[in-house]
Amino acid sequence: MPRFRYQAYGTDGSFAEGTIEAASAAAADAALWAQGLSPFQMRAADAAGTKWWNREITLGGGSGRADLLAFTRAFSTLSAADIPMDDALRIVQTQAASARLRTLVETLLAEVLNGRPLSEAMQGQPQVFPADYVAVIRAGESGGRLAQVLTELADLLERRAEIRARVQSALIYPSMLIALSLATLAIIVGGVIPSMAPIFTQSGKPVPLTIQLMLALKAHWLEIVIGCVSAAALLAMAIAFALADAGRRRRLDALALRLPLLGDVLLHQDTARFARTLGTMLAAGVPLIAATRSASDVVGNRHLRAGVEQAIEAVQQGTALHRALREAVALPAVALQMIAVGEEAGRLDRMLLRVAEMLEKQLQTRVDRFMAALTPAMTVGIALVIGALIMPVMNAVLSINDLAGR
Repeated sequence: MPRFRYQAYGTDGSFAEGTIEAASAAAADAALWAQGLSPFQMRAADAAGTKWWNREITLGGGSGRADLLAFTRAFSTLSAADIPMDDALRIVQTQAASARLRTLVETLLAEVLNGRPLSEAMQGQPQVFPADYVAVIRAGESGGRLAQVLTELADLLERRAEIRARVQSALIYPSMLIALSLATLAIIVGGVIPSMAPIFTQSGKPVPLTIQLMLALKAHWLEIVIGCVSAAALLAMAIAFALADAGRRRRLDALALRLPLLGDVLLHQDTARFARTLGTMLAAGVPLIAATRSASDVVGNRHLRAGVEQAIEAVQQGTALHRALREAVALPAVALQMIAVGEEAGRLDRMLLRVAEMLEKQLQTRVDRFMAALTPAMTVGIALVIGALIMPVMNAVLSINDLAGR
């Protein structure tokens, strides 16, 4: 019988985790509820990988994120219009752009028509709807706020898709510049330079050193490629070894946060993800402890995540969230101040979303500035490299003219 690993809370708020044997994830969930536990995370015991909040949700392949976003947005719009759930799923199935999404919605519709709640139907598709997503949906169902929860999830996915698309768009021009530059270098090294070398050998003049180097590069290109691939493989193995141990990974992550420029970007990125995820789950009605535990999974930096987990323990003992975070982890000061204001005003969910929006805008501004500076810097650098290769050719042409004149 399959085994499932779970995390849950008891009726007294205590945290529990372990494994349970059941025929399916839904049966395991029902067994835990019968034991007085409220599961918020459930996955196969042999499942690996991080939560969707951190790795981005996929239905398989690069188009999966777009499919799930389309489903969440369309379903949230129909739910907000007070259309019954089964009719809303039928409409989404009819309008689905991909066969994969239609199959998914058809499965959900069949489960709902059999009397299962939507959250349980989604739980039966763990490869599509991981436990954190299901926890938010379940909280929305229990609080009668499913339409609002779906809207918040769609906003979350759209915001991540927007950031990802802007970064990808910013990388298009530098990528094309690098590709064209490599093609130019290949033409110079593979075509122009070899055609010039015989003129020097036939005239008895020494071949310029730069041209000799480029001829050697052409003659031994396969060995150079093999050497580069081997070096890359060794580097990848070294990185994998360094990341295999949790202690080494945490020390490396702590070191990354101290790097100039990059460390600040990583800190703002993880803080924004944590704040937006926690704010979304709190707005959906998920309890603070459970929401904070789930939101800690979005923190990719292990050093920061360990601090957040330490803060969660303090919150369980009655410490305010902003104070626990301030003492356990070095988040941006403005974020901690805004969280403190949100707690005092009783609007923590809204304030967390504002924190995320503010940090995301700052992060995007920094990325835009970096890409704006990177493009001309790459243009100048590549021009210098190509110029350094062209100059020997031009000198060779001039020397050939001298030889012809004699």
